[in-house]
Order: sequence, then structure tokens, then C-alpha cells
Amino acid sequence: MRKILIILLVFISVTSCEKLDTLNANLKDFTVVPGEAVYNGATRALLNQMFTFNVNNNNTLLWVQHFAETTYPDESRYDMITRPVPATHMNILYRLVLMNYKDATRALTAAPLAGIDQKQRDNQLAIIEVMAVFTWSNLVETFGNMPYSEALDYNKANPKYDDGLTIYKDLISRLNAAIAKLDGGYAGLGAGYDNVFGGTAAGTVKWIKFANSLKLRMGIMLSDVTAEAALAKTTIEAAAPKAFASGDKFAMTYLPGAPNQNPVYAEIVVSGRYDFVTTSTIVDAANTLNDPRRPGFLWTQIGGAYVGGAQGMPNSYDAFSHLTNSSLVPTREVVLMDYAEVEFLLAEAVERGFNVGGTAETHYNNAITASILYWGGTTANATAYLAQPAVAYTTAAGTWRQKIGTQAWLGYYFNGFTAWTSWRRLDYPRLIASPKHVADVIGIPVRYTYAITEQTLNGDNYTAAAAAIGGDKANTRLFWDKGPENYDSSFK
Repeated sequence: MRKILIILLVFISVTSCEKLDTLNANLKDFTVVPGEAVYNGATRALLNQMFTFNVNNNNTLLWVQHFAETTYPDESRYDMITRPVPATHMNILYRLVLMNYKDATRALTAAPLAGIDQKQRDNQLAIIEVMAVFTWSNLVETFGNMPYSEALDYNKANPKYDDGLTIYKDLISRLNAAIAKLDGGYAGLGAGYDNVFGGTAAGTVKWIKFANSLKLRMGIMLSDVTAEAALAKTTIEAAAPKAFASGDKFAMTYLPGAPNQNPVYAEIVVSGRYDFVTTSTIVDAANTLNDPRRPGFLWTQIGGAYVGGAQGMPNSYDAFSHLTNSSLVPTREVVLMDYAEVEFLLAEAVERGFNVGGTAETHYNNAITASILYWGGTTANATAYLAQPAVAYTTAAGTWRQKIGTQAWLGYYFNGFTAWTSWRRLDYPRLIASPKHVADVIGIPVRYTYAITEQTLNGDNYTAAAAAIGGDKANTRLFWDKGPENYDSSFK
């Protein structure tokens, strides 16, 4: 009898535990997340980071002097320590973007072909790879040497830093492989997951154009690296005829409600803050040229005129032009890359001697016209603007670098990273650094410094990386930044 009781008690105990175990199951959340959804979240995180006005995340629009600050001007003075912008940029791009692209690739590779064929699955994987290459290219263009071959691996808590040029060349190879895999006859990620090009076969054709536009840009980025002249040539000339054409753009439209609102709207309108005004640098340039984009740029007028504040200094919000909050809407799109940028790159390619067709002047005119039309101007506005001697390619002041660089800087308004990278590569326009600056930054930064945490958490690899690039300084020029002008943007 005693043995029977013991057996019964054990049975009851086991079955009770089994019943209680079911209480730990989460019946509401997903147990498996589709790879397409993981991709979608990563792309949203990337675009939010690229276009945010949050001074903890991204200060490039301040550094290229499109905007200045009001009460708190430290970020305009190149402070990357008090607000750890480099660490935030690294964390978002590695953790929220690249790691999720890796997980999306893993999930889609393992998923059965439910209702699709292998060609569409190949397109899905290639699209994710293109976005991963874009993200990696931004990291290398921003920091220089970075963790790459040992990155995104939980078993590598202290990844080594790889040479920036070596990474960049590998990224071009990866991009070429992704382009070769994309098939415009088949759909991609599908509706609801591809919020850029729609997910259909027609969307895949757009992805091919975007991938080649990125490839064109990456080739141009290598064009001042003497040892890579052959790679730059083959990359640029192969990509040029397949890049964005008139009207093409990589743009994502946001949703009306949080947390999927346009990041500029969320951080300026929703937050109710009055932290930014336009700078005299861009406003004076636009006023001098009677730029027709000024109303489209969402600038307010002060006494019937556009008036810019001082870079790196406190500015009264009401005394200077600032964004018209009533025109900022939560659904406003952000444009990662477009036809205007491709045309500026092609103008540069012609001047550098690459065989991409057309003339520098034609590409330059196309770029400016596309920019004016995007920001609400008309073809007549563009024609009149280009007819001005200070704008016309044959009469505008300076070298081709100055002509293209200055107009690209205006055309990349609201796209801080693109504007900053263009300025660093071409050394134009001649931006003068803030006279009030943090002590260890001598001129407008030409790179992000490494995250402070790397010095303690990954010290040996950090030290080696800093030495390899010539010092972990904001004014250390990176491997691609070797323009012959070598413009000194120090304090004048």
C-alpha cells in the first residue's frame, strides 16, 4: 500500500508540474518572427538613424551647417563626448540594423518556400544584402577601420578592427554578387514588408537600380585612392548605365501614428522643442542665388526675408528662420538616395575621366533640376536658376570640385550623412568651423571618433585601430578622403 501511495504521489507531482509549465508559455507573442518582418524593422531603424535630428544620435546636419542650435550649441561645436554620438551610431547600426539583417537572412534561408519560388527567395536575400552593404559602407565612411570579419558574432566579445579599405573592397564584391542574384522578373519581399519599392517584380527592378546607384557612389569614393584606380574605374563604369534614372528614388513614407512617424516630425513637432534654426551659411548662399527651393525647404521668414543664425553659437529661435512645423507631417518621406545624387556623381565621374556618357555640365544641370523639382520648384524655376552666371557650369567660380560640391551641398539638404560625405570628398563648399569648439577638435570633423567604451571594453583592438588610421581624432582623414584640395576647415 505504501508503495502505491508513493507511485501515486510521484505521478500527481509530475502531472501537476506539466500543467503548471504551460502557464509559462506566452500565447500572445510570436514564437517565430518572419525574416521579412525582421528586415523591415532593421530598415526602419537605419532610416530613423540616418535622418534623425536627435543630437544624441546624429549631428551631421549641424556639421555641414544646414542647421544651427538655439539654447544648447555644444553639438554644433563638435562635442562627441558629452552626448556619445559615435557610440550611439555604432550601437544602432551594429545591433539594430546589421544584426537584424543577419537574422533576417538566417530566417529566410531556413524558411520553406511557401507560395513562392526560389527566384523570389534569392531576390529577398539579395535585397537584404544590398541594405547590409549600404550600412557597412556608412560605418567605414564614418569611422574608418571597423570591426567587420569578427563582428556580429556572440562568441567574439572583443572583435578586431579590419582595415577600412579592405572592408570597402569586400563590400563592393558583395554588392556585385547581390546585383547578379537580383532578377527583375520576380517579386521580392512582398507587399507589407518592402516599404520602399513595394515588393513586386517592378519593385525588384528598382532595387537593381538602387544597388547600382550605391555601387556608383562607392566607386566614386575610391576615385582619389591612387592604388585602387582600376577598381574605381570598373565599378563606376559598370554601375553608371544601370543606376537611378529621372524620377527614381529610394524613399520610405512613414505612418501617421507613433512609433512609425517621420523622425524629424517626432523630434521637432511632437516633442514641442525649439532647438534648431537655419544657419547663415546655407541661407545666405540660397539668398544670393535666389534659390527657388527655399519655400520647399520649409523655412520660415523673418520680416519677409530668410535669415540664418550663427553656427556654433546660441541663437534666438524667433529671430532666425527655422522649420515651419505646420508643414512637417508624420507621414513625410525620407530619401536615402535619388536621381539627383546619381547625376551629381555622374558629373563628378566625367570630370574624373571615367567613361559614363554625357558631359559634366549636362549631369550637373540634371541634378540641380531634379533637386528643384523635388523641393516644389518648376522647370522654369530650374532654367532661370541655372542661367545665373554664379550657377551655370561654364561660368560658376572655381574648379569642378567647387561647382559640383557647392551645388551638391545645397541639393543634399535634409540628408546629413550624404552632404557631409560629399563635403569631405570634394572639400567644397568652403565651410568655416565654429570659432567656439571643443579643445581637441581642430576644424569641422571629418570622421566620427570611436566609441569611448571601446577604450575599456576592447582596448587592445581599439589601440591598434587608432594607430592604423593615424590617430583616433575627429580630424584624421580616412583612406578615401585624399582630395588634392586638402581643404583646411579650421577656424578662420
